[in-house]
Amino acid sequence: MSKFMTSAVNSTFLQACMGQVPVHRPVWLMRQAGRILPPYRQLRAQTGSILKLFKTPDLAAQVTLMPINMLEVDAAILFADILTPIEPMGCQIDFVPGPVFAKPVRSRADIDALRTIDPQAQLPYVLETIRLVRQALPPHIPLIGFAGAPFTLATYMVEGDGAKEFTHFRRLLHADRGAADALLDKLTEVTITYLKAQIAAGVQAVQLFDTWIGALSAPLFEQLALPHLQRIFLALEGSGVPRIYYANGAAHFLDLLPKTGADVLSLDWRSDLGETFQRFGRHLPLQGNMDPCALFADPPAIIAEAERILTQTQGLPHIFNLGHGVHPDTPCDHVKLLVDTIHGFAP
Repeated sequence: MSKFMTSAVNSTFLQACMGQVPVHRPVWLMRQAGRILPPYRQLRAQTGSILKLFKTPDLAAQVTLMPINMLEVDAAILFADILTPIEPMGCQIDFVPGPVFAKPVRSRADIDALRTIDPQAQLPYVLETIRLVRQALPPHIPLIGFAGAPFTLATYMVEGDGAKEFTHFRRLLHADRGAADALLDKLTEVTITYLKAQIAAGVQAVQLFDTWIGALSAPLFEQLALPHLQRIFLALEGSGVPRIYYANGAAHFLDLLPKTGADVLSLDWRSDLGETFQRFGRHLPLQGNMDPCALFADPPAIIAEAERILTQTQGLPHIFNLGHGVHPDTPCDHVKLLVDTIHGFAP
């Protein structure tokens, strides 16, 4: 019997997560609910605030459902931000337009002051959005919940913004390894609590986003990040939903990723999926991994690149996705062409 809930039977996405090869290749896209969709841009202009969209369940549910209707993807992903559980920990965050922390977390005292969270009391709008989306989705389209992975969340908190060099976090890591571990430990507990609440509210799969994990060397990934990832996936093992780990820029420690305990690995475009299936075996489903910038090519080139990835993974448990989020200015018709191409390809 599958370790996942039997509601997966009619979903091509969840079938692939189980290690099966569905009747057609499932596809969903990171950032599929966003600025590529004209109705989203209109709604965003009307509300005037991204935070209002996140925190108003009716609106967040509406955005979550948009790509199901417009793009015909095979799964919905909750419209929220990876920093959502950080604010209740005691951090003040503004979006101008990217995340900016009023007071970055850079000392042991800052870390000690961080609080645990109660999603039911502090993030009820997220859980209500999940319930509204589940009520509206057809049975064969599952809802994916998500959270940021501890390392990626820590980089935002310590840097104080979206800086990509991670200078302050690397300083903390080398100057006070114990403090860095303590921060990751707190974030691990918060992430487990947050994802369990999403599952209880009705999500049918969860994805852990590690957008900046590629900044670590292989030894540091194994020593610093991997134990926390293992704790998260182990804590969710009996939840009945597939657990996906998205690791961006992780080609230099690819062989360590199965040790996370995730049911599905989501990879960026720097890895060859055909070779990765050969290395890991067909028992470990893979997700990915088209370069988002390929969607700016002309239609024949988009089709050719999609078919290259589809051919590499034919007959294998593969979920088509991009290697990163859809760029906001990607032509919507190019995205729809991609989805149609994938659905028209032999499994």
